[in-house]
Amino acid sequence: MRTSVHSTARFVCLAASMAAFTACGGGGSGAVAPVSTPVSPPASATYTVGGTVTGLSGAGLVLEVFYTNNLRPTPSSFVDDLPVSATGTFTFGRPVAGDTTYSVNVEVQPRSSPAQYCSLANSSGKVAAANVTNVSVTCGAGYSVGGTVSGLVGSGLVLQIENTQIPNDRSDPDHIGSPLPVKTNGSFTLDSVYPAIYPGMSGGGDFVKVTEQPSSPTQRCLIENAGISIQGANDTRVAVYCSEFAYVANAVDSTLSAYLVDAISGALLSVGAPSATGKSPSAVVGTYDRKFMYVANEGSNDISAFAVDVETGALTAVTGSPFASSTGPRALTLIGDSFLYVANTGSNTISAFAINATTGALTPLSPATYATGQGPSSLTVDPTDSFLYVANDGGSNDISAFALDGADGGLTPVAGSPFAAGGSPLSLAFGASGKFLYSANAGAMNSSVSGFSVGADGSLTALNGSPFTLAMSNSIATDPTGSYLYGTTGTAIVGYSIDVTTGSLKSLPGFPVVSGANSRSVALDPASQFLYVANNGSGNVSGFRFDPTTGGLTPLVGSPFAAGNSPDSLAIL
Repeated sequence: MRTSVHSTARFVCLAASMAAFTACGGGGSGAVAPVSTPVSPPASATYTVGGTVTGLSGAGLVLEVFYTNNLRPTPSSFVDDLPVSATGTFTFGRPVAGDTTYSVNVEVQPRSSPAQYCSLANSSGKVAAANVTNVSVTCGAGYSVGGTVSGLVGSGLVLQIENTQIPNDRSDPDHIGSPLPVKTNGSFTLDSVYPAIYPGMSGGGDFVKVTEQPSSPTQRCLIENAGISIQGANDTRVAVYCSEFAYVANAVDSTLSAYLVDAISGALLSVGAPSATGKSPSAVVGTYDRKFMYVANEGSNDISAFAVDVETGALTAVTGSPFASSTGPRALTLIGDSFLYVANTGSNTISAFAINATTGALTPLSPATYATGQGPSSLTVDPTDSFLYVANDGGSNDISAFALDGADGGLTPVAGSPFAAGGSPLSLAFGASGKFLYSANAGAMNSSVSGFSVGADGSLTALNGSPFTLAMSNSIATDPTGSYLYGTTGTAIVGYSIDVTTGSLKSLPGFPVVSGANSRSVALDPASQFLYVANNGSGNVSGFRFDPTTGGLTPLVGSPFAAGNSPDSLAIL
């Protein structure tokens, strides 16, 4: 018996879904729709990345592969890590589609003794229609980086390797290896390893850097020989030095006294006999890296230069010192550790010098001098090293302003300069992180403080109520945050808080604080713990503990500390 076409069609429709039934056309004549079974698309082919490790003898090696694909509609990038414990073949665990790019690197070098360093070949490319098996990892002798720490008293010092061209760069760094907490003086070794030849800055620019400074007590640790250089041996040249020093210029003795600052008590501990300077030293300044000190000798019209022992603070005269300046050098300031500027009160000029980073020697710039107002007595540079200001107290009673060229040290007068100040401006200091500039005006009859807001172009605009009638006879200084201003007046120190919005000054409670006879220069240490005053009339230095919360000062045990005859200026490094 034959089965009719219509009967067969009905049978198929009964077996199909209700949705498909109406498409089958049951009953009557007509074409029968074909039945199709859904077919899943074939799975996309995937491939792996791997290779061979040779020479590995230590544990801890971790390889990393970075994948990038351009698959539409969702391009993506992802990372796969692979610990490797022995020589032989390896394969990353995550398969990828064809046309995916890959880049393999050593995420963690082996932790072995002796150290090993693993290098790569055939480490990047694009996955074609096959597994990648030719990545080569070769492990051999590795070399470490370390050195010594000296002068550490506080806790919390942390060192780490960074990849950056500037050791003191404050931008977001590329950290390498693990941070190393350092608790004691002596030797240290970081955990990163390098190949037999790593040419330092020209080969990638890896540096050791202080990523956290000590606290309890606070210290400012610096690094010498920070740039890493491996030449077939461990790099052990890195020197971390945390000691702080004070230097006092004694005008009548023509000497420079050196002291180690006790980080806990603030006491000044004499470092050997005072060093001879030129005649009548009137100002002293030191480079940020603590390597060199410079002294302006008003009586001999020159600049004495000294190299500093970063561990002891001892001074050694720089070859070629003293260096000639102009008439009556009275004040000094620096741009970084590269340029030195001298205010010459007898010739109404600024002398400009380049500093040799290796020897500390001074070379006059071209041009070597710049005109100022009458009797320049003080110099300061804004926190961004963009502008230099000069207080002229010899009759013009104003402030000269210059834009700084950080590349060659040149000076260009700021539009509107000079800017009027009070009578006999003797000293300058910035407040509120460089937002305001203040001058201490000794005045023939009434002392005062002039306050200015600093424009983006370096121009100065007098604050409301400026100059302020305040007791102020010689030097002023602000704390590192620019929150407080201190000044010397006869035998005492006065203190003021700085309004960060208006720049106005408000007397701090508990002031004036007694110092010594004919107090002159005042300075705070960079670690914001202590304040010191050179007492010209009593031949000593008063020391105080600084409270950063209130701005208050408490005399240090053992203060005042003996200095030479007529200490006129001091600097803390």
